[in-house]
Amino acid sequence: MFRILVINVGSTSLKLGVFTDEKPLFKETLNCGGKESKKTEEMNEQLLHYRQVIDKILSSHGEIENKFDLIVSRGGLTRPLKSGAYLINEAMCRDLRTGRYGRHPSNLGPLLAHEIAFRMGIQAIIFDSPVTDEMEPIARISGLKGIDRKAGFHVLSQKAAGRKAARELKTTYENLSLVIAHLGGGITICAHQQGKIIDGTHGLSEGPFTPQRTGGLPLEAVIELSFSGRFATKGELEAHLFGNGGLISYLGTYDIPEIEAKIRSGDKEADLILRAMCYQIGKEIGAMAAVLKGRVDAIVLTGNMCHSSFIVDEVKCYIDFLAPVFVFPGDDELENLALGGLAVLRSGDFSSINFFTLLDVDFYLTKK
Repeated sequence: MFRILVINVGSTSLKLGVFTDEKPLFKETLNCGGKESKKTEEMNEQLLHYRQVIDKILSSHGEIENKFDLIVSRGGLTRPLKSGAYLINEAMCRDLRTGRYGRHPSNLGPLLAHEIAFRMGIQAIIFDSPVTDEMEPIARISGLKGIDRKAGFHVLSQKAAGRKAARELKTTYENLSLVIAHLGGGITICAHQQGKIIDGTHGLSEGPFTPQRTGGLPLEAVIELSFSGRFATKGELEAHLFGNGGLISYLGTYDIPEIEAKIRSGDKEADLILRAMCYQIGKEIGAMAAVLKGRVDAIVLTGNMCHSSFIVDEVKCYIDFLAPVFVFPGDDELENLALGGLAVLRSGDFSSINFFTLLDVDFYLTKK
């Protein structure tokens, strides 16, 4: 039997789990604020905080502390990768620390895994990174030469939900055409065809607004905001758009139960804004159905916001004419990370793991 420690740092939470083979020994979720660090000092402070939290949780389970065969983390924002397992090494950590390919709380996960694994004398990997890139060439065209659309999706959650839908339909994920929407601290909506994510909304810069992010904005207004003098640095502007946008910018909170309570008490603005988010989600699902040329076997809603019947019902009213709708609240990210690590361990061949190098390889030219 193998014992695996799984770490998943998301936009609003830290999820930690320990698995013996497929069986979870424990799973814990802590709400951690979801701050996207712009400075090295801030990132170091967060790393220290998360490391202390993880150590405290593991020490409370003394019978399993420091007894792991592998650590698996959710991936962060690196260069685009093929799907599968990647060894976390200094090259990957360097890119995550500097934010070379973007800044997000998930960058902390591999850094934590690497540090803990080094301390324990074992290996740490990421599996099916959120920057997994299976997009079709036509989907990369943005409308301005020199700027390409990029993959940035909730890959683990989306693919797990796709496999669940396939089981409901008594077939395989690879046989289906699906539109899947992950509705959580971030939102991504993707077109899945024959086991690949061929297009989707980038989780930081496209699609619907989210609890804390603006999603896609009118370009002319963004240009005006950028030169308004309100923001002294690019980092300040990014923090405003990616951390203080969406629901919190309109309502002062991104807590869905709190917003629903406001609506029940007669708050018309809260009602309008939450419905607007659902409207935008429905609109993007329709766009991905068009990517699949209308041949959609099912639409799948997943993520923590699917615990809200208000949100699910409101989104459904825009999309249920397109295809059957499956709803899988929450996500299976910890389990799927553990299963990915288990497959590596059972293969007995760590040489088959992909290595993240310092080479600036043009992924799009080498990708088959």
